[in-house]
Amino acid sequence: MKTLIISPFSPYPLVFGGAIRLYHLVKMFASFSETTLLAYASWTDDPNVAQHLETICHRATLVEGKPALTGALRTRSLLSSRSFQYHAHFTQGFQTAVDGLLRQERFDYIVVEMPQMAYFRAHQPGALRILDMQNIEHELLLRRAKVEKHPLKRVGLLAEGVKFRREELALCKEFDLIFTPSDRERDLLAALGGMPRVESLPNSIDPDFFTLRARAPQANEITFIGTTHVDANRYGLIYFMEEVFPLIKQRVPDLSVKIVGGSPPPEIAAYGQRPDVEVTGYVKDVRDYMARAKVLVVPLRSGGGTRLKILEGLSYGVPTVSTSIGAEGLGLKDGEEILLGDTPEQFADQVVRALNDPALQERLSLAGRRVAEERYSWRAVGQQLQRHLSTGLSSRYTPNQPDALALHQTNERS
Repeated sequence: MKTLIISPFSPYPLVFGGAIRLYHLVKMFASFSETTLLAYASWTDDPNVAQHLETICHRATLVEGKPALTGALRTRSLLSSRSFQYHAHFTQGFQTAVDGLLRQERFDYIVVEMPQMAYFRAHQPGALRILDMQNIEHELLLRRAKVEKHPLKRVGLLAEGVKFRREELALCKEFDLIFTPSDRERDLLAALGGMPRVESLPNSIDPDFFTLRARAPQANEITFIGTTHVDANRYGLIYFMEEVFPLIKQRVPDLSVKIVGGSPPPEIAAYGQRPDVEVTGYVKDVRDYMARAKVLVVPLRSGGGTRLKILEGLSYGVPTVSTSIGAEGLGLKDGEEILLGDTPEQFADQVVRALNDPALQERLSLAGRRVAEERYSWRAVGQQLQRHLSTGLSSRYTPNQPDALALHQTNERS
């Protein structure tokens, strides 16, 4: 068996949730097929990325030249009938790389990571075409618009969400099988009608890497982990620091906060000037910070998909407090495996509970680890993948092509 995976970024290093999902997906396919990865090269200071990737798959090719996200590109997309997503991903150079691989080899599975990469023509007779969706992307854009306070940015996000909804749904219809990160997205897509087979394939973690920590820390330290320049995380952090953190601090005076990961924008980096807040930026190993955290916080109010930061925290045994949107799609039980709060007061109450109740900390830690091992390890999810592939091969979908093909026919004109 042979598999081709086409991605908008390298899955290594493991510095954000999308890369982690893709990394484990590559490992899953490579466990039963000869797997080739074709991806845009991502920024990294590690010159051995391709060599590392070839330790988990047969071959990895990283293509330079992904469009830079400039103001000019955004202006071009505003004046175009095509979405910004198209202009930010499609290049003829990457299409040439796809064409070359398809001429060289015959594949049993062609996996496209994220709808934005479905703009590329990657058809081969006999191959099962699979779209792996990390989010329903137009829903993510529209959710961001709801929490955006700047009126012009809000209008821009709404316009982009409407444009990309049309393109995303048309692109989905090109595939034989679609994976979503949770049952929620699966049901939303399936309800639209005219879709191919849609199955949920959860995000996964490596429980051997995020082993249950030996003992709970004593200091009242809470931690946020995530790429802080991403809008959903940035907005969530600002909400937490401005509206929730003061409420907790009133009741837990010795509280400290660690904001870990990403390339912090100025408004996030500024929080590090406070004596009780540390903003780390990118770190090589988040476990060092998880080991010291009494509570992991996920105060997100927008975004989509499911949160790998929650799964990693659960696997490591860190009691976690989240909003409902932050924990969306994971099927976690409030009060048993996670604590949820959707207003500043509710969120603060849950954090204080988790900080002050050792018995609750222990219950959450053990229950979270059990969920991570049984439902979200990459090996357990890999078994689901093989079942979905078997079903997909036995019930091939014949796509309704015209609208989707029209998207490709305009590539050179847009």
